[in-house]
Amino acid sequence: MSYARLRAALLAFLTALGLTLGLGAATAGAAADTRTTAAPPAGKPAFQLPFACGTQWQLNTWDHDPALDIVKEGNPGSDGLPVYASAPGTVSAAYWNNGSGNTLQISHGNGWFTAYYHLQEAPTAYVKVGGQVTGATQIGRVGKSGAAGGWAHLHYEQRYLASGTFTDESHRRPVHFGGVEYSGAGRQWASVTSGNCAQPQTAPYQPWNCPNGSVCFYSETGGRGTVCKTDRNVPASSCGLRKSFFNNGNPEAGGDHVYVSFAEGGTSCLHHGWADGRGDFAAGGRTIKSVTWGGECA
Repeated sequence: MSYARLRAALLAFLTALGLTLGLGAATAGAAADTRTTAAPPAGKPAFQLPFACGTQWQLNTWDHDPALDIVKEGNPGSDGLPVYASAPGTVSAAYWNNGSGNTLQISHGNGWFTAYYHLQEAPTAYVKVGGQVTGATQIGRVGKSGAAGGWAHLHYEQRYLASGTFTDESHRRPVHFGGVEYSGAGRQWASVTSGNCAQPQTAPYQPWNCPNGSVCFYSETGGRGTVCKTDRNVPASSCGLRKSFFNNGNPEAGGDHVYVSFAEGGTSCLHHGWADGRGDFAAGGRTIKSVTWGGECA
């Protein structure tokens, strides 16, 4: 059986089960690079693609128009790529669903919401319910959780509900990015550039951003903000210290003990798993004088 026939058969089978599928190319009947120019309704936020500024993406409606399945242009592999909020708003729901997997909903005001399915990590890994987000806020990563058909992709929806904080698929509306509408059953847009460029996009500095073998120091109490990372002895650093993390949360023999001295005086020994090695320091805001990797903390 040819690849095209195999893919079509797989799509039909998964469609019968109500699954979403993020394949790398359109089905035989899909229209390529078809877009409409219908303007967004009055009051709709200026949504942008939920990905880094300037990156290119492939959009498919498959059989669940007006929702979209989104993968990297040409789908060379989308698993783990960062997902950002489409517009400023408030996280209104974060949950697991057998179909949508790790799922987030964001309220953007005026009754408008966005929904993000199949995220790689738990939906509260990057943001929390009630938290404020902007287009610069990473809310998760592309994954294949739930009934994603084994394909890493982002299932994305724009929804409207005049009142309430929780929406479902009955509230879906045609998707607009940058004022351009992307809708219509069985359509594909092979290369759409993200215009999510209003603010600098940086990962929320959390434990998963700290590489194995490194210790990471953050300027804000929540583990965000300016970060200094090191995997070797450092004689001096101007990083203001508020919080630290180790090795992406992974123990590493001989590599999870760090001695830190401060310009204001005093030292701390960081140890994987210890409260002072993965949390706020008692007198936060200090400046690191030196970082030395060593043996067991005393």
